[in-house]
Amino acid sequence: MNRKRRRFRIWEWLCVLTANDGRCVYCNGPSQTMDHVISFADGGADDLCNLVPVCRACNRGKGGKTPVEWLISMDLRTRWHGGGTAQQCDVRGISLRDMYLSVHAEVLELLDDLDRVAAEIADPKRRSWFVWATYWNYPDPEHGPSFFRLLFAERIEKAKTAGWPDRRPSSLRR
Repeated sequence: MNRKRRRFRIWEWLCVLTANDGRCVYCNGPSQTMDHVISFADGGADDLCNLVPVCRACNRGKGGKTPVEWLISMDLRTRWHGGGTAQQCDVRGISLRDMYLSVHAEVLELLDDLDRVAAEIADPKRRSWFVWATYWNYPDPEHGPSFFRLLFAERIEKAKTAGWPDRRPSSLRR
């Protein structure tokens, strides 16, 4: 079955891109785009519950891999050399088991970060603020997500500091 990716509205872009203090969940650089944690091509949801803020380099590098696959493959690329042995085995006497355990700890830390950011994006007060305080239309080529991020930056920071105040019209509040 061929699924079609949907377009995200401005409030959705802002809700995701500003999570994690506007930092890439993978490298902590400035977030520039959204990444499907479970890739869309592999059946991942095309919804905010499956999106995290990332930089373009991490998004390209991760591709269709899961975050765990990507982190392990990146780590192994830096630890192995062409001679068929681990770089660190000869230099510092680190065993393959020790190498695995260090990667395992990094994977657990990444999974904790992904859970924390997903919870932030899913926070009902936060999400409601973005729905009611930003635009419902779609970004266009002239005014992409980065334009609206700059436009709303001050308001987003104030709302975050204030605990995401209720922006719904009074007639819709209980």
